[in-house]
Amino acid sequence: MDHGFSEGTNGSITVGGDSTLVLGTKTGRKYALLVNDSDETIYISLGADAVLNKGIPLFPYGGSLEIDGEQPFKGVVRAICASGGKNLTYFDA
Repeated sequence: MDHGFSEGTNGSITVGGDSTLVLGTKTGRKYALLVNDSDETIYISLGADAVLNKGIPLFPYGGSLEIDGEQPFKGVVRAICASGGKNLTYFDA
């Protein structure tokens, strides 16, 4: 699949016990990938504050979410986890 991009931003963020901003609004977003690099489930919310046990769960040790397609989500992406201090890696193009 041709995603239509040749570069993007690789990074990581520490997800807290409160809703944590992972990706800001990006009107030109073509693709994003989030990977849970921790030992605890991280919950993802698209466009709103993240809430424990709601939204999209990324399970420990590699649970992931791809944001792609012809019209990928361009709004804010937030995350939360129970104990806080967990690592979430990302790629945003």
